[in-house]
Amino acid sequence: MPIWIAPAIYDLVGKANDVPAYQLFGPKIRSWVPVASWTVSQTPQRMAMELEDAVRHGHRWLKFHTYHLHNVIEQTRAMQQVAPPGFKVHYDINFDNTPDEVLTLARELAAFPVAGLIEDPVRSFDLQGHIHLRQRSPLPIILHHCPLGGREAMMGVADGYMLGHSPVGQTLQRAGLYEAANVPFMTQNNGGNITLAMVVHMAAALDRATLHHVSLARLWSEDVVEPFKVVGGQVEVPEAPGLGLTLDREALARLKSRAVEPLSESLLRIDHGPGLVTCSRPPIARLPRDLHMHLAGVGAGYDLPVDLTYWPNDGSEAFRQMWSRSANGPVTERA
Repeated sequence: MPIWIAPAIYDLVGKANDVPAYQLFGPKIRSWVPVASWTVSQTPQRMAMELEDAVRHGHRWLKFHTYHLHNVIEQTRAMQQVAPPGFKVHYDINFDNTPDEVLTLARELAAFPVAGLIEDPVRSFDLQGHIHLRQRSPLPIILHHCPLGGREAMMGVADGYMLGHSPVGQTLQRAGLYEAANVPFMTQNNGGNITLAMVVHMAAALDRATLHHVSLARLWSEDVVEPFKVVGGQVEVPEAPGLGLTLDREALARLKSRAVEPLSESLLRIDHGPGLVTCSRPPIARLPRDLHMHLAGVGAGYDLPVDLTYWPNDGSEAFRQMWSRSANGPVTERA
């Protein structure tokens, strides 16, 4: 059953039987479920602001995807300066480097108390690479995309596992494998508080669902249900029938009718190498996937002199000229 249909079905069945949704998965094991905040890679200053915002919303974990056009060490240094004791950062590398490069990164990150764990350090099918890292990395290793269907848990491939956007049946199947192997796991499902409610009910009944579960609920400025309150990095499992939520139909109608505002003109600005700047029109998807390998001062590794920001249309002649010059691709010049 797809995760985006499952919340409605489990909500209806729970309400029809006057039981909370977690009872449809099994007896409740925990009343509070750990949840993480989520963001994208940004400048060190912006990452520090994201962490502070996550703290204000009650979180104890912040996940983000590392990016070759940002310096991960500088991002971490900035976050460490504002992080309260015990707060941790979850680094998703998206399997784009070698075990040796990731091990170097892990050892550098371990100097910062805020560094928590590394997800998908190398390609999913490189099980020996994962084992190599798990045996040597000072930070825990999390495997997301499991090519063997979760059987990796029996092989000691990682310290923990992630179930991302998985159908309910697959989640339950793999949860059984993780329980048998006595290893922890987390789930990751994009969505607002309805999606988070579904995740919370499943985690309430699954024994090894002890890691921080990831959703986008904090990023929603508005929702059609009452937002969950995060306390000490956890949310309480609802006891009302179904998902325990009440749909705000007025909010649903208002948001459904809202027009999407067009994005204003802006440029991607990449500062790199010996005083060089590369500008490109967004989105990042327009850029070559390996753009970092073609820019001076940027390449393999994570502690490099590079930073990506946005240059909004400020009405200047400089912006107008660069907008015109970048019509056919990235433009590099000296700052």
